[in-house]
Amino acid sequence: MFSEFLLNKYRLLFDNDTIRGLTAPLSPSIRANTLRINERTLVRRLTEKGIELEKISWVKHGYLVKDSPFSLGATTEYLMGYYQLQDPASMYSCEVLEPKKGEVILDMAAAPGGKTTYISQLMMNKGTIVSLELNRDRMRSLRSTITRMGAENVIAIRMDARNSGELGIIFDRILLDAPCTGTGTVFKNPEAGKKGHSDVETCCTLQASLIKTAHGILKKKGILVYSTCSILPEENELIIKDALNSGFKLLNVPYGVEAFTQVYGMHLGNKMKFAKRFYPHTHGTQGFFIAKLQKI
Repeated sequence: MFSEFLLNKYRLLFDNDTIRGLTAPLSPSIRANTLRINERTLVRRLTEKGIELEKISWVKHGYLVKDSPFSLGATTEYLMGYYQLQDPASMYSCEVLEPKKGEVILDMAAAPGGKTTYISQLMMNKGTIVSLELNRDRMRSLRSTITRMGAENVIAIRMDARNSGELGIIFDRILLDAPCTGTGTVFKNPEAGKKGHSDVETCCTLQASLIKTAHGILKKKGILVYSTCSILPEENELIIKDALNSGFKLLNVPYGVEAFTQVYGMHLGNKMKFAKRFYPHTHGTQGFFIAKLQKI
């Protein structure tokens, strides 16, 4: 299931339960979209259809789907934009961003649109979200999600986020769900378990470049939320360590397992625990990392 490269790292970093948990199947989860429907009404409608839901305590509008007689992507409610299939940690990253009505917000890697549309929901469609996506096919998916979910305050632009300074906009908040190796998604994407050194190196170079770009277009004291669906420190704590040396400070993410403060023999500073990790066997999510940064 795992490349020798990854397995050697995992044995240094994690216990056996964590490693085994990376491949175990997870219950699907949905986010109620209050832009389209009252949440209680949605829960009642889905329950009447025989869909068994369990509220997720640590996200505002998230539910685990314990059982469903239907494909969750083919119900009338899904097609009407009443809910979005979305991982709980992905939802939580948007809540950590704390978007406010009237702000100007950037989603640097937006497709397929789950996070963009949740930010829009949290802003109650007030303000502006600029959502960037480079890949043409993924841009189609992003635009479709934005329309279906009723996110009316979104401007979707096909461009490389590393060039977002060309927009000439200074943002209040930025979400960077960074392109990564996806090592926290092996349960649904077995190829992510085959990643090697060159894959990690390529992602880290891109991640560092995107954070540097974000710093330049964020207002003073503005907020950057950095997240990945990787569990490798190279793409998470070590990226954040460099960001803290280039004009950011860490703010606390309330929920999750504390990020590593020491890794590979390096001490990263006690404040690194403000960032949080999520694991399938502990949180019922994909493997995930969230750091909340403030521009100094």
